[in-house]
Amino acid sequence: MFLLEVVTVLFVMNAVLFIHEIGHAVPVLMRNKKARVEIYLGPRNKEQKLELRLGRLTCYLTIAFSGLCRVANSDELPSATSKQNLLFSAGGPIASLIVFILFLYLSSIIPGIPGNIFNSAAFMSLSVFLFTAIPITYPSFFKNLGGHKSDGWYILKNIKEIKNQAKTIA
Repeated sequence: MFLLEVVTVLFVMNAVLFIHEIGHAVPVLMRNKKARVEIYLGPRNKEQKLELRLGRLTCYLTIAFSGLCRVANSDELPSATSKQNLLFSAGGPIASLIVFILFLYLSSIIPGIPGNIFNSAAFMSLSVFLFTAIPITYPSFFKNLGGHKSDGWYILKNIKEIKNQAKTIA
């Protein structure tokens, strides 16, 4: 029974991370029909991972505690505007927040073990939202994230750029 619980927690956690990364991918795929996006769960490599292709989206999946979304062919595309970068940065946290609300609602209407799983998934989604939306540089002890900046950091950066552009025009 314990092994089943561990597998369930790992599956739910990775599903929550995957949804967060999909939130980053959607704005890019919608803004440019030539964009190709890659999602990595775990380290940014393709070795020993399940490869899943969905049109212009390629996912490299494994059991992980972190994820990454990147534009695979950014050098072939026009530069993104600050507003487009803001949508990319905010897409993951927004997806996590929406999934938190959805799973919390489902946990309130579905009884028993499935409801408990939705409740756990809701709070994992909330944790991912908070962990990524707070503007910080991750400390080095976070294996795959150490030294990288959070989505919240990029959101603030892009908001400042948009404000500066508006001042320049005015």
